[in-house]
Amino acid sequence: MATAASSFKRLFAPVVLAVAFAASASAANAGLISGVGNLALPTCAATSQPFGQFGDSSSYYAVPNNGLEDGSAGWTLGAGASIGSGNEPWYVGGPGSHSLVLAPGATAYSPASCINLLDPHVRAFAWSNGADGALSIQVLFYGLTGNLLGVLNVAGQQQPGDYSTWQPTGDISSVLAVPLATTSFRVRFTSLAARGTWRVDDLFVDPWASRV
Repeated sequence: MATAASSFKRLFAPVVLAVAFAASASAANAGLISGVGNLALPTCAATSQPFGQFGDSSSYYAVPNNGLEDGSAGWTLGAGASIGSGNEPWYVGGPGSHSLVLAPGATAYSPASCINLLDPHVRAFAWSNGADGALSIQVLFYGLTGNLLGVLNVAGQQQPGDYSTWQPTGDISSVLAVPLATTSFRVRFTSLAARGTWRVDDLFVDPWASRV
């Protein structure tokens, strides 16, 4: 049975698309923000179903270096953020042996990746390795020149009690919050803990098309 949210998306999508084409046809043609083709078949990267075993059958694509197997390439690591040994145990991104480590107060930014205009969903894997505070997740939207267009603060931060072992994060949705001229996004992970570390691995994004 369709949910109220999915019904809203189906009704609202044509309106949003019309506005998008009128405002920025050239950007849509660049394949960085949604056009009709990108909705029917996302062009950002090959998709898979990494969260299928957790009841989420939607298709996702991996952001560049999503499991940090290429070191910090593409990532921006603040003080206290590092790359450590240890992978999420399901290896949904393929063979790997590394993950992001966030000490108390540390922040890290994922590599920039293309994004669907209407409603992307972001998921990763996290582990509160003795952390006594939440993991903050924010989605940052950027324009063609790299200018920051907006920040999505995810409601209900990831709480350490829910991640005593590796677990997939909640389904993080923009709820049609992507600014019109967005061409890329990054995810900002911040440890709000006073002790212990947070671990993050295998970051994926679902272009809204797979949920229509």
